[in-house]
Amino acid sequence: MKGLDANTQKYELAEIDHNVVLFTNMRLDRDTVPEGIFCYDVRDSDDLDGNMAEVKPFVLVNHWGTILSKEPFPMDESGSYYPEDWGYLGEDMSLSEFQKETAEQLEARLEPQPSGGEMTMQP
Repeated sequence: MKGLDANTQKYELAEIDHNVVLFTNMRLDRDTVPEGIFCYDVRDSDDLDGNMAEVKPFVLVNHWGTILSKEPFPMDESGSYYPEDWGYLGEDMSLSEFQKETAEQLEARLEPQPSGGEMTMQP
């Protein structure tokens, strides 16, 4: 099953167990994923409630999306990873931008950003 070209998509930045990843709800053509980037499918729960239930190299049933990461996820003996914590980071990014980010830059995206202070009315 061919998917879309990984290099032409816009992705949402997401976090899975303290790892920053790119997320798309589309299927990607694995042949277009650059070397050094790990590509996994995400399975929705059986209730189809938008909970990231499982990360695997390929998901056929209940496919919720695809993630790209700089580091591999540790798979269990059945070839699955079960996320404990995940969320969206509120930013979009291309694959080429993601590749240019250092590990430190990606990790900094997990830290809460300052709000910029309070606005006050001047008399």
